[in-house]
Amino acid sequence: MLTTNIVESMNSVLLEARELPILRMMDFIQVKLQRWFYERRNEAEGTFYDISCWVEEELKKKIDLAFTLNVFPVDSWRSRVEEEGITFLVDLNKRTCDCFQFQFDELPCIHAIAATEKRNTKKSNFCSHWYLKESWLKTYERQIHPIGHIDSWIVPESVKS
Repeated sequence: MLTTNIVESMNSVLLEARELPILRMMDFIQVKLQRWFYERRNEAEGTFYDISCWVEEELKKKIDLAFTLNVFPVDSWRSRVEEEGITFLVDLNKRTCDCFQFQFDELPCIHAIAATEKRNTKKSNFCSHWYLKESWLKTYERQIHPIGHIDSWIVPESVKS
């Protein structure tokens, strides 16, 4: 059977709820999701970056490597970047690099970071919109509300019958 990482992750989270009756398991899932959304929303609201914290850390990891590269600007967007004798063409406008990591991750690769550093431009300007703080906040903007005790439910007459 094929599974995805998200399925495997959810399976591990639900281990302790697996033996519960179905309604208790649903309560468990609701509480877990409610907490996750709340924590992630707070984390996104609290960041000072215009990209997610994870992306900021990924870009920081690449900066030291980028400073070891030789950058030769071709025009206002394109640069030739040399790494250990291999030449890569970076086009910041098209968000491409010959290494294809820029296109694959939709995050600047070390060659693109070297090109942005040479131009003194923000690396976050070249990240996919999926990685922006705004998108991160939008993902968790909704709340997961508890349903409360059955005695507190307001059920319309049309539904009761």
